[in-house]
Formats: sequence, C-alpha cells, structure tokens
Amino acid sequence: MKMSRKKIAILMVGLLVVAGIVIQAVWRPFAHRKAAGTGEIALDIHHPDAVIDSEALSRLPRDILRVPLLHDVLTQDFVDYYESDNTRLSAEGALRRLAFEHQLDWRDELIRRVFDEPAHVLLWRSPDGRLGYWVMSIHRNGLAKLLQGLGNVAASDTQLSQVAKLAGDVPVYALKLAVGRTLLFAAKDDRLVVLSAPGVLLDEKGGLLSERADAVSGMLSSGRDDAARAYRLDTPGDEPKGHRLVVSANYLSFGYQAFFSGIDALRFDFSPNGAAAASWQTSALIDPAKLPQDWNSADLWRALPANPAVCTSLPADWKEASGLLGKVADGGADNAAAIGNQLAGPAAVCWYAKSTLVAPVFVARVKSQDAASIAALKAALGKTFGNVIGAYEAKAAKAGDQDPAYRRLPVTTRDQGADVTVWQRPVSARSGTALASKASFASQLSAERYFPVTLALAHGYLIFSPDGRLVDDTLAVLDKRYPALADTLAPQRLPRTILTLTPSSAAALIEREAGAALPADQEAVFRNASRTYLVPKLHALAHYPPVSLTLQQNLPGSTGWVPVEWWFDRAQADAGSNAGATEAPADQPGTEGD
Repeated sequence: MKMSRKKIAILMVGLLVVAGIVIQAVWRPFAHRKAAGTGEIALDIHHPDAVIDSEALSRLPRDILRVPLLHDVLTQDFVDYYESDNTRLSAEGALRRLAFEHQLDWRDELIRRVFDEPAHVLLWRSPDGRLGYWVMSIHRNGLAKLLQGLGNVAASDTQLSQVAKLAGDVPVYALKLAVGRTLLFAAKDDRLVVLSAPGVLLDEKGGLLSERADAVSGMLSSGRDDAARAYRLDTPGDEPKGHRLVVSANYLSFGYQAFFSGIDALRFDFSPNGAAAASWQTSALIDPAKLPQDWNSADLWRALPANPAVCTSLPADWKEASGLLGKVADGGADNAAAIGNQLAGPAAVCWYAKSTLVAPVFVARVKSQDAASIAALKAALGKTFGNVIGAYEAKAAKAGDQDPAYRRLPVTTRDQGADVTVWQRPVSARSGTALASKASFASQLSAERYFPVTLALAHGYLIFSPDGRLVDDTLAVLDKRYPALADTLAPQRLPRTILTLTPSSAAALIEREAGAALPADQEAVFRNASRTYLVPKLHALAHYPPVSLTLQQNLPGSTGWVPVEWWFDRAQADAGSNAGATEAPADQPGTEGD
C-alpha cells in the first residue's frame, strides 16, 4: 500500500497481457543496464529461473506476435527489439572492429549468423528482480571460422583478452562492450558459450568458480546442463525446432511461493508447422502432492462477483502461509496457526474495474462449519485483523487501549445475520479507494483518501480486500443478490479453471490507473505518451472476448507437465451478458484467428 501512483502505472503496463510474463522472461535480460561488480554473482547454476530453447532468437518476437491478441496490443518496436538491442549492437560492432583491425576473414553475414543460430539460454534473476544474468550456448559448424585466430588477437587487443582456462585448456575470453559492461565466452570445436557478466564464472580475484566452470565445460563438451533435470524437460536436440520458454513459478510469484506451492513452472512451446498451423502451447509443471483438494476451484468461482478484470486460483499452502502471517503479527503466531488450520483448498484473488490495482479481493474456503470451530475462528480473525491491519494516524483520537505512539482508527465489527461477521478498519493512504471527505471520520484521517480495509467470514468463506466494496459485492453473491463469476463459465470447466480474464474490464482498469498515476500538471510528457501509445492498445484489447485457462480433468500422480487449455467466450462478448455463456475452445492460444 506504500506504492506510488507512478509505480502502480508502470506495474499495470507490465501486466497488460498474460504474455507479459514471456516478454519479461525473454527480452528484459538483454536490455541495457549497469553491470554488476567484478565479484561472484549469486545464482544456482543447476537451477536457472528461466530457460529458452530457440531455433533462432531473432525470430522469437515475430513468432510471439502470432498470438492475435499480442499482435494487436504490441508495437513494431517489440519485433525489432532484438535487432536493435544495445548489447547485440555493441557485440556486433566489437566483432567488426576486431575483424578490421586484425585483418580477420569475418564477413558481416558470418557475424550475423552468430546471433541467429539455434540457442539454449539459461537465465537468473538479478538484484533488481529482472532476469539479468544469463548463459547462452550455441552449436553450429559455422562458428569454427569465426573463432579462428582469437588467441593471437587477445594477446594484443585492449577490448578482447583471455581471462581464464577451463578443463582441457579451453580458453575463456572477455569482450569489453562498454565501461563496466563485459561478456565472457568460451569455444570448443563447434560449440560456443557466452556469459552475461564475469561474476557468473569468476570470483572477485578472477579465479574460476569450480562448480560453474564444470557446468560450462559440460555445455561445451556435450551441450547438456542440469536445466532439463530441474524442470523435467526432454533434452532438446542440437537443432531445436521452434521455441521453448520455461519460467519458474518461484520467479513469477515474486517470492510468494507459499501461494503457488503446487506450481513449479510455466512453459510456452511454439511449433513452426507452416504459416497457418503454427501455434503456441502452454503447460504448467504441477506437483500434485502440494495441491489442495486436487486444485478444485469451483466453489471459489461460485462466490466471486462476475465480470472481473482478472481472477486467478492460487493452490495455497495454508500451513506455510499461516507461518508468514505469524511473523508479521506481533504475538499472533497462535492466532495465525488457528486461521491457517481452518482454511481448505485453493484461494482466489480477483481485480475489478471498479477498484484499483492495489486493492484486489481474496477469497478462501473454511473447513469446518460447527459452531465451536467458527467461534474460535472468529476470535482468531478479530485479534489478528486488529493487530496486523492499520497504519499510524497522526490525527486519530487517542483511545484507552491504544499505544499513544502508534494511534490507529478503531476496528468496527458487525454481524449481518447468524453466518456473517465483518471487520473493517479505515487506513489513510494517497492511493486509497475512498475519499476522506465523504467519511464521517474525515477529521481523523491523515490523507485525502483511505482504504476501507475489510475482512468477512460468511457462509463458509473467508473474504478480504483493502476495498470494502469488493467484499460487499462478494457477500451479495453469496446471498444470491449479485451474479457470480461461475454463471459466466462453462459448468463442466469450473473445477479446472485456474484463471479468467475479461479484456474490456482489464483495459478500463489499466486506463484509469494510468491516468490517475500521471496527472496532467505533474506528468504531462508521460501522460501524452500514454494517450498516444497505451490508450489505443487498450481499446484494441477491450474488443477481445473473455478468456479462461483450464487444466486437464485428471492431474498426474507425480510431478509432471500438464497442458493448459485456453477458452474464449465469444457468445458473452457478443451478447454483453453475464450469464449463459457459451465457450469456444482455442486449442492453442496462438492459433491464427483465435
């Protein structure tokens, strides 16, 4: 809740489409940034955060645009990014200079081939959260010509130097591209391995890191590494067909793996079977032992309001999640455990166009419905909510039970019938969802806006949101006074639906958030850029029908890859109705015309 509006806008743009995951995983690693220091870089060489196998990296952006939705919302700059990237241009320029000054027989087309060969790329996150470190392996006979004479060049060139030797006296070269920006590479026979920074292979004294040196030597000798074993992948051949992108769920969840415990990774495969049949396929690496109730989400969709911008089901590990809650709740470990022990199955999180990015609604199922268990759960929820929720309010009135040094507005508790209890506490915040001027307690708020943070226990569900309106809508669904999300999905797919997206609602949410984050009197340049480039793309996105992702009906008995099906609800988009949906399957999300 401490995010600035500008950061919110940037994040919203990043979440424009589901495939933003792919964009971040593939292209941001090669973007220009300050290089890391010369010391060892922290990473697990045997378990990268992402893996790319590509027949030609230069064709990957164009093949991503075979997904019609992405074709409409991305610009030509995305297609040309790899061609004009600073790292690639710097490397090409350095190779041309070396060829000219040292009279090497390197033709331009030969240099370009290095960047367009079949490639195997391992990527790791950097301290800024991006996939900033990488190791790329290339295999093709044409490389032998390019690598001739490097030893003599390195002995007399200021930009190219030999920095180490791998097993078998294989030299490792450093190619300086700019101040503080250096690539390492090593070659053996017809194999080439390129590393994004010296610290991936060398320690602060320039010595080889033994475990990583062994891994690079293995890649040069056989082209193999531990990524296939880490992600249970079939080892690609020497010349992969199409593209394969794998991203770990640990990276995608920003450290909140407790809420994605049953998902280890996502995979996107592209098969170039001709222009008409070429398509992307999506898969998830599932560990069924960690899935709650086989990841059945039907009850969640029956409780949530219809027409969300995006909703996703989370196979939460409630024991681990309650442990995290206990750490942030002062003296509340017992209450946190009592809450976690009473929750069952997956959870769901949804964003709605009527609210903001920072105020989704969370819903989870409660195990037991007997009076004693519910009473104990209510007590634990009330204590934990009062302890965890709230911020210092300089203008809040002092109360006898409050710490004078940390005043907060009081928690209000109300019972709406025998089965519904609601807790709420206002929290001042510049990005809040409610106007302070309209509140009866406006004089006690420290900002012009606030969050009506709300928690409810109702009819066997636990509901939470920083925006009380979303909790009220969910309670209305449970009382049959508001249409449920389940009414818009095919009944037979409810248990296995893991994500649903309404492009029109998502576009409206993003446009409003971007406008609020870029006030005309403070961010005129960015606001004009948003109107020129972002808004037209959002309007194009809004014309797409709702889409949902489902898993297959029967999950594997052990950890393995499970296909993810995409379904487009054309009937709902055409009729503008929230009920009686008829879904049209999209065998692959990138099939032409889908």
